[in-house]
Amino acid sequence: MNSTVNTKSYLPYVYLALIITAITSYTNFGHNTGDEYSQIFEFAAWKLGHLSQSDLRSYEFTSHMRPSIQVWAVVAVYKIANLFTSHVNPFVVNYIVYFLSGALGIYSILVFTKAFLARVKPEYHRYFLFLSLFSWLVLYTNPHFNSENICGHLFLLAVGLLYAQLSTLSISRIVIAGLILGLSFSCRFQIGFAILALLLWLLFAAYKNNKLGQWFLLSASMFFSILVFNIVADYYFYGQLVFSTYNYYYQNIATGIMNRDAGVSPWYAYLATVSVYVPFGPIYVLASIYYIIKYPWDILSSIIGFFVLCHVAIGHKEVRFLLPMLGFMPVVIMVAMDDLVKRSDYFRANLTKIIKILWAINLVACFSLLLPAATEIGAWRYLYNNYQKPTILYYNASVHQKLLYYKKGNVQLVTYKSGDPTPCPPGSNCLIAFNANSRDVKPNYPLVYTFFPFNLEQLLPRVIVRAIGHFNIYEIKTIEAE
Repeated sequence: MNSTVNTKSYLPYVYLALIITAITSYTNFGHNTGDEYSQIFEFAAWKLGHLSQSDLRSYEFTSHMRPSIQVWAVVAVYKIANLFTSHVNPFVVNYIVYFLSGALGIYSILVFTKAFLARVKPEYHRYFLFLSLFSWLVLYTNPHFNSENICGHLFLLAVGLLYAQLSTLSISRIVIAGLILGLSFSCRFQIGFAILALLLWLLFAAYKNNKLGQWFLLSASMFFSILVFNIVADYYFYGQLVFSTYNYYYQNIATGIMNRDAGVSPWYAYLATVSVYVPFGPIYVLASIYYIIKYPWDILSSIIGFFVLCHVAIGHKEVRFLLPMLGFMPVVIMVAMDDLVKRSDYFRANLTKIIKILWAINLVACFSLLLPAATEIGAWRYLYNNYQKPTILYYNASVHQKLLYYKKGNVQLVTYKSGDPTPCPPGSNCLIAFNANSRDVKPNYPLVYTFFPFNLEQLLPRVIVRAIGHFNIYEIKTIEAE
């Protein structure tokens, strides 16, 4: 197999990546993190008038600490869908949102890989492209609409746009990159660490080349973008002038609530939490450390090093916080791999075998793309698709599984615990949503939905079943056939 790839031969890979995204946006449906749901989709449901403020599960709404631009994106898709039908299916809206997110990720990756292609030896171009588009972690995260993912897509795109023509930047490219950087910051404030590192690196380069005017134009464009996508967008979302960036800092850092409520981890925690994402997780860690030490003044070393260092200094740590750096890893790995091949006869002789093993493990990991990211979503989809008439749902499950964004207007939720009466008035379907991991006695009614097909719940080890949060649906009575 020829290992070189020119830019014209990208298209087959782009089409394949889009096809995979189109499939996994459906199979890997649901939010990847709780914040993705409660801070984006649930806020969108409130803005659309489907939920009251009391239904929102997050104190972050009342403290005005969350940016709204991604909420507005969901609302916009919903409104557009509403032009074609009066009964908008939230699952269709989510599918569109996820697919567009994945398409943005693919576009950002292509812009970035073309910009940095010269940094990779020609014989590794194909590996570089495959690692950029088809590692399972990229395929898994790309379609998800959480803030870490979207800000990462946008930041990667901006870096690619700037680096591709660094010595001959046009005014339009500078302005577009600045607007994208501001939009990235408006999605997730922590990307500001990476933006600051980028701006400092560019400032030094602009000073050396006597192009400070370009740097100021980039900065001005970025701040204008923040004004529009953060401050103005938040004003119309919350109905008053708020500064969510400051509110976010005050609530999480100044008051210490993030460390106090969510817990703290030692400085080295990310070494382990990133490395568990086999097969490439350990390589991300080792290659990044090598790259930063070997090329300390490089643009990517500046971005990755400063971004990670700032997150190491923050007590509360989650591996998703580092997700915006995922797009930079292929360059780092390819450069480190080239240096290793030059120095190690063993590695040079066995490179092809090692790569085959890594990609075999990667292929196995890709089967996770066929499973829903949020396991409770399947039950809500079942309710949405199978019960059109007035329905009473006696709800006995975790509050984190009460995904009201997906609740159809015909469904009435009634809080329920084992042993409570479950009256079923005429003219209504009556169901029980029961936490599958509850130790309470299960309802003595027909089980009509469970996350596990083919009775796998009884066959799998209990530790695995309990690790997968979901609820089952028991049917007391149905009038759908009447």
